[in-house]
Amino acid sequence: MKITIITKECKTKDKDAPAKANLCFRLRDKDVDLKVRSDIEVMLDYWDNDALSYRRTKKVPSDEQKKVKVLVQTITTALSEQYNSATADVAWMKNVIDECVNPTSKSTETLTTVVSRMEQYIAEHPMSPKSALVYKPTIKKLQRYEAYKKEIEGKEGFTLYCETIRPEEYLDFREYVINEYIHYNDYPEFYEQFSLDMHPPKQMSSTQIIGIMHHLRIVGHWCIKMGFTTNRSCDAFTIPAAVQGTPFYLTIEERDKVYNANLHNKPELEVYRDLFIFQSMVGCRVGDLFSFTKDNIVGDILQYLPHKTMRKRSQTVSVPLTTKAMEILKRYDGKQEKLLPTKQVYQYNEGIRAVLRECGINRMVTILDTVTGKEVQKPICDVATSHMARRNFIGNLYKKVKDPELVSSMTGHVNGSRAFARYREIDEETKVNLVNLIN
Repeated sequence: MKITIITKECKTKDKDAPAKANLCFRLRDKDVDLKVRSDIEVMLDYWDNDALSYRRTKKVPSDEQKKVKVLVQTITTALSEQYNSATADVAWMKNVIDECVNPTSKSTETLTTVVSRMEQYIAEHPMSPKSALVYKPTIKKLQRYEAYKKEIEGKEGFTLYCETIRPEEYLDFREYVINEYIHYNDYPEFYEQFSLDMHPPKQMSSTQIIGIMHHLRIVGHWCIKMGFTTNRSCDAFTIPAAVQGTPFYLTIEERDKVYNANLHNKPELEVYRDLFIFQSMVGCRVGDLFSFTKDNIVGDILQYLPHKTMRKRSQTVSVPLTTKAMEILKRYDGKQEKLLPTKQVYQYNEGIRAVLRECGINRMVTILDTVTGKEVQKPICDVATSHMARRNFIGNLYKKVKDPELVSSMTGHVNGSRAFARYREIDEETKVNLVNLIN
């Protein structure tokens, strides 16, 4: 059995209009030869019949290019899987193609909602409890979106189904997410049913929106992998890359100023300072920091499996402990089950900022406003978090040793990680050292 695709130009009275064509599918197998003209239209000037996709062009939106490519793959797969030489005819073939192009024509009795599949994914796919919690807000936004379409836009019975969701519905949901904080003010009575008084929708950053759309794509891929659907519309829309600023971190001199600061009259700040400096000396994530016990110390080396990547690759991270790190551990030896005192992350972040203010570490740094995407200047003591301690370790090490594999072996990053690449600071000193190599 062989499936081929050709184009048949659409007739138009407007001679100046760009030439368009319908995609026509042909299925041949011994005595079977079926031809069906689909409703899929393409721009003839930019269509590649051999590749069955658009050539590189900016004349056709990237979302439209992906949509057509995915539709072609979906139809070809559906025809191959459902083909029966004894019963196949033009009516059957047309029905299969129409179901792929306009999937909402399917009976909803046999369909599963996107929300229920996402809940199933959380329940069945291996992930940490923290990772599962990240999906909960996305589920709630999906539920509010469906209710908004029904009650505000008047689309009775509107529901997103895993088998029938279309690329344009993904994009429409993204628009809803972007504007939900506006809708909340425009339709207060509608939103009363969701009890959002304590946590009303706020304008979301591009990074947050990208994360929500990634949740949908991840669940879509999982549904395909599990055989729940052949609908690949989750690949037919574009998710832009998150825009991230240049990482900022303390210099070694600033870090040592914090380490040597006299905080005896403020014992609470002393604890936050010790946690921050220890994390700056070993480069771990905050979740790992608060999980360490004495068993993680082997001689003068800290050994652990990073929780974030544990399920993907169980590679032990080993970090030799500096004299400063060892000194901090001695202060808390035998005082608790954990290696160091544990804190709520938000308390830890607030404590870090208070310590930096107390130590006079207040130079200005450039950060990206997560909502506007524009650069703004802030004192480092106002924007410091636990993750900056990790950057202190990575950034200062990288300035001393320009070996990403060596540094990443002590941070838990995958070799070639895009996240790790951000830590490299291309400053004047680095440039001078580079050109001196050919001096």
